[in-house]
Amino acid sequence: MKGQGAAMNKSHRGEPRRFKIRYLFLGLLVLLLVWFAIFRIGAYRDLNGRMAELEQAGYPLTLAELGQAHSIDPAFDNGADYYLAAFSHYREPNDAANEILPWVGKADKPARTEPLDPALLQAIEAFLGENEKALSLLHEAVELEYARYPMDFSQGFDMLSPWLKEMRRCAFLLSLEGLAACAQDDPNRAIETVHATLALAKSQDCPVIINRLVQIAIRALAYSNIEQVVNRVTLTDAQLQTVSGWVQTYVNPDGYRQTLIGERCFGLQMFRAPGEMSPDMGGGRIVSVVLVPLKVLGLYDRDVLSYINLMQDYIDALELPQGERLAAYQAVEERFSSGKGLGLLTRIIMPALMRTYQLETRNIARRRVTWTALAAERFRLAEGRLPTTLDELVPTYLDAVPIDPFDGQPLRYRLLEKGFLVYSIGEDNSDDGGAERDRDSRHPDGSLKWDINFFVER
Repeated sequence: MKGQGAAMNKSHRGEPRRFKIRYLFLGLLVLLLVWFAIFRIGAYRDLNGRMAELEQAGYPLTLAELGQAHSIDPAFDNGADYYLAAFSHYREPNDAANEILPWVGKADKPARTEPLDPALLQAIEAFLGENEKALSLLHEAVELEYARYPMDFSQGFDMLSPWLKEMRRCAFLLSLEGLAACAQDDPNRAIETVHATLALAKSQDCPVIINRLVQIAIRALAYSNIEQVVNRVTLTDAQLQTVSGWVQTYVNPDGYRQTLIGERCFGLQMFRAPGEMSPDMGGGRIVSVVLVPLKVLGLYDRDVLSYINLMQDYIDALELPQGERLAAYQAVEERFSSGKGLGLLTRIIMPALMRTYQLETRNIARRRVTWTALAAERFRLAEGRLPTTLDELVPTYLDAVPIDPFDGQPLRYRLLEKGFLVYSIGEDNSDDGGAERDRDSRHPDGSLKWDINFFVER
């Protein structure tokens, strides 16, 4: 009995302890639920507040809004209709022409001062004749300032621009026409091919990255063609001034910003409907399953918010002085690479914006070295000599010496034994003396050792 009583006393002493543990556990559970509710509600509130801020600032946030902003206005004569017709009339070179033609075929383009072989000129003229209708439409479209292609933004990342391949081919066609015009000493026809190429590039103004990259490539081709023209034929001051005007005006200074705004709309669509995600982006079905617990926990809203803010940081960096933008992009890129504070979908959806902006900046540099070189040519015509420095071009031919967008310094200029060179140091931020592009020449860090240049060798 004595032992039984001792056991009962021990049991009674244990009950208060179990009671305390039970209530401690329940208290911790309540605190956890309260914390979860605060976190979940806070995430929802922060996301919706940020979306409201962007809406109030005028940013489109859905593909429907983006499509509405870039819909075709029937009140205008649409240059894109002419371009699409030109693309449909383009004819591929036959096997023999494919072997000898540059740009559209396998042959390398001739050096800027290399005389054109008569056989090559004959092949070019034959090919141009086969594409006479396409060329005629490309030149007619120049007269129309408005150009909007039919794009169905509701398709999201599956949206197609099937004309991009044909657009590049027609840009190459114009390059061949310009080369033939130079060989025939026809400067008016030569510069009109440049005009048509710049107008063709500008027609692709739309808020989609792939379209922007094609536009950049066609503009780069136009600037290269101007270099060919200036080296092969003598232009008058009026012609040089006209080409310079085209270089400066056939560009949308807000275009890349609009592309980023559009890209954010595409990204937000992936958050809304991850099932639409293509397999190479992580697999939409898998992500859809994973999102269920993320939404319950409130991590989904935080993920969306991190994506929105990351994209806005890229957009805001474009407001900085040109020489500071790449560093700002690099800082955002490093934050993205670290993954800190970023969710699953943000890491999957984010495009390689650092690389696209490098290409964008390279194109800005090409444009600036081109119009600076044209100004130097105008100076030579007027003074009978080349300028010793770019400062001599100010204020008659340039308002100021253009800035290298890569380092914020004035563009470089060098007199050659015959002619001159204007150049930007490029994205490696290394002054290589205006070295031309050579894929076999690299810096120790693996970057290409070349600058963005415009040579005039005559």
